[in-house]
Amino acid sequence: MSDWNRRDFLRGTGLILGSAALPLELLAASWPARPITAFGATPVGGGVDKVARSLTPLMEPRLNNATINNVNKPGATGTVAGAYVLAQPADGYSWLFTGSFMRGTRAMGLTSAMPYTDWQYFGADTSIASVAVLPDSPIKDMEDLIRKAKDNPGKLRMATDGLGGTWYLAASLMMQMSGTNFRLVPYNDGGAAQTGALKGEVDVTLNGVHEQLEFLIAGRFRNLCAFTDKTLETRGQKLKPVTDFVPRLKGKTPVGGGVSMSIRRDTDPGILRQIAGAWVAGINSKEFREIESKKSRFPDPVVGADADKRATLWEVTAANLLHTVGKSKKSPKDLGLPSIEEFDNWWPPKGYKPRI
Repeated sequence: MSDWNRRDFLRGTGLILGSAALPLELLAASWPARPITAFGATPVGGGVDKVARSLTPLMEPRLNNATINNVNKPGATGTVAGAYVLAQPADGYSWLFTGSFMRGTRAMGLTSAMPYTDWQYFGADTSIASVAVLPDSPIKDMEDLIRKAKDNPGKLRMATDGLGGTWYLAASLMMQMSGTNFRLVPYNDGGAAQTGALKGEVDVTLNGVHEQLEFLIAGRFRNLCAFTDKTLETRGQKLKPVTDFVPRLKGKTPVGGGVSMSIRRDTDPGILRQIAGAWVAGINSKEFREIESKKSRFPDPVVGADADKRATLWEVTAANLLHTVGKSKKSPKDLGLPSIEEFDNWWPPKGYKPRI
C-alpha cells in the first residue's frame, strides 16, 4: 500500500469511530457479539499458523475486545478450509488464513472462487525465497548451480513445496528466467522440503529465508542466494541477491509469498472496514514487528482495493507460470486472466468494484 493510500485508508477507518458515520457506529456497537473463528488452511506450527496465532490476539482489543479462536483445517492447498468458510454466513465471524492469497488454486482446478468477486483479502507480510545446499555440497555457488543445471537438464533435484505452492512457483520462475531445467521434487510444505534436503534426498532446496535461517546460522546449510535485488542482511547473515546470477529477474523481486487472510466478499462493508483497521494496526504494532523480525519475515500490510490488486496479480503470475510448465488444468485464457506483462494495462478488469 502506498503512503498516500495508507493515510487515506486510516482516515477512512477513523470515520468508523467518529460522529460522521452513525450507521457504522451502531454496527460497531453490535459486532462482534460472539467469538470469531480464524480457520488456518495449513497444519499447526507452519508459517501461516504462526502468523495467525501471533496476529489475532493483537487484533482482539481493536475489535471491541473480541475473542478470536484459531482452528486449523488443512488440505488441498487451502481449498478445504476455503470451501468451508465460503459456506458460512457472510457475517464476519469466519476468517480464512492461507499462504499467498491461494494464488494457484483456480489454475489447478481446485476452486472456482476468485480474489475480487468472492473474497475480500487482507495481506500480512512477505516471505522471501532462498536457495541453499548442504555445507559439503559439490555445488560451489549460484553460478555453479546454474551451469550444472544447463549442462545436465532435468537431472539436478530441487526440493520445493507442493505443486503450485509459493516455492514451487519461485522455482518455476527461476527456471524460466535462467533457461534451466531442474527436476522439481515437491514436498508438503517448505519445512518438509528443507528436511528432505538435510537428509540428502535432493541436491538443492528452494524454500523461505525464514525457514532456512536457523540452519544457516548453525552451519547446516550454505546459502547460494535470496530472491531479492540487493544483498539481504538478517540476523548476521548476508545473502546474495538472485539478480546477480539471473539478470532477467530484475524488476520481479522480491520473489516469495506471504500470509493472507480472507473473508466472504459480501460481508457488510462496515464490518470489513473495522477488520481492516484492526489488521493494519496489529501488523504495524511493535509486538508483531518484533515477532516477524525474529523469523526473518517482513511485515507488509495491504487491505481494500490494494489487496484486491495484489491478490489478482499473484494469481495471474501463478496461472501463467503453472501453464508454462504444464502443471495447470486451466490456462490463463480459460480463467479470463492476462499475461504477466499485460497485467498493468488489464487491471482493473471490467466490472470490478472495490468493496471497501
